[in-house]
Formats: sequence, structure tokens, C-alpha cells
Amino acid sequence: MLWHKGLLETRWRLLFVLAWEGLFLGLAYLRGVKTLDSFSAVLIGGAWLGAFVPILLAGAGINTQPAFQAAKGLHGSTLFTLSLPVSRPRLLAVRASLGWLEMAVAIGAWSCGVWFLFPILRAATSGGEAFEYAGTLVVCASGLYSISLLLATFLDDLWRLYGSMLAFGALWLILNKTAPAAVNIFRGMGEASPLLTHTMPWTAMGVSLALAASLFLVAVKVVQIREY
Repeated sequence: MLWHKGLLETRWRLLFVLAWEGLFLGLAYLRGVKTLDSFSAVLIGGAWLGAFVPILLAGAGINTQPAFQAAKGLHGSTLFTLSLPVSRPRLLAVRASLGWLEMAVAIGAWSCGVWFLFPILRAATSGGEAFEYAGTLVVCASGLYSISLLLATFLDDLWRLYGSMLAFGALWLILNKTAPAAVNIFRGMGEASPLLTHTMPWTAMGVSLALAASLFLVAVKVVQIREY
């Protein structure tokens, strides 16, 4: 029931993300990508996708949200959700897992579109590297997802949206201005992508996974102690 209810709340957001991907890739295909240098702009779009999707899909941490809008305050069915005979950590885990799976589906669809639409890419890389690209996007986006998930445990959806944007912007500045390039998860999704470098950004992926695990544990503590 928890999975079904969460899917009903987030399905339109997922469809919006897929439509946005289709529009971006369609425009890039019609414009024509003839060289790997021009293709890097498409991969930068993938990095933006890795930051944009968590903001939309990590919102149902424990508060029930409207299907396709950011709203202030609690949604009308939140009290019903919280009255279900399940623990809050379990509710958080189910909703976090569902949003993460939807994010993985969106990234998988993007990666398939990138691979099949652009012959220049297929000529320069292998199918295995396309899977590595998808895995890199999912792992690096997971750290960003955890930030938005944590904010969802104590902010309503509208403020979570603003807070996620500010947090992602601050993290981007910190990683680009003060941190080594190897730990930059945004760079791992873009210019250091396996499709361009033919190597995996393992350090950035490790940083993202560590961030995701630590922030999820914090989110669990928040839902355990917070009064709704």
C-alpha cells in the first residue's frame, strides 16, 4: 500500500521529467551533433538532469504531497499517511526508495536516448561505457537526492524546493572553488563523464554515496523525533 500510494503521488512528476528529457534530446537531435566537442553540451544537460530530478522526486519523504505542484503546509492526506500502522523510518525508507527508483528510471531513459540518437557517440564509445555513464549519473545524483530527501522531513514542499536549489548551488560553488576536481560530483556527471574520459569518476561517486548514506541516517533521526 505504501508503494502504491507513493507512486500515485509522484507518477506525474516522473512523467514530466521523461517529457522534459524527450524534448531536450529531440531538440539536440534536430539541431545536429556532429562532433564530440558539441556533444559535450548534451552531457552537461545530463548533469543538469542529475540535479533537477532529485528536486522533483525526493519530495515525498514522509509528508504527503500534491501530485504535481509545490505547496506550502501539509497536504490533506498527510494525517492519513502518518496514521498507517507502520513506523516512520519504514515510511521514509519506502518513499525514499520509490523516489530513488524513479530517478534511476529517468536517468536510464536519458542514457538510452543519448546512446541511440547520436551516431557520433556510438562510433566513439562502447555499449559498456553507456552503462557506465548511466551508473555514474545515478550514483552522483544520489548524493543530491539525499539532500532534498532530508529537507523533505522538516520542510513543506515549497520550501524544500527552494532549499534544495540553494543547497545544490552552495555545494556546486564549494566543489568547484575549493575542492579537488576528483571529488566534484557535478563534474563526474558532465565533463568527467565516462563517455568523454573513458574512465569512471570513482572518487566523486564515493563522495556521493557517503553523502547519501550519512544524510539518509540523519533523515531517519529527524522523522523519529519530529512532531507532525
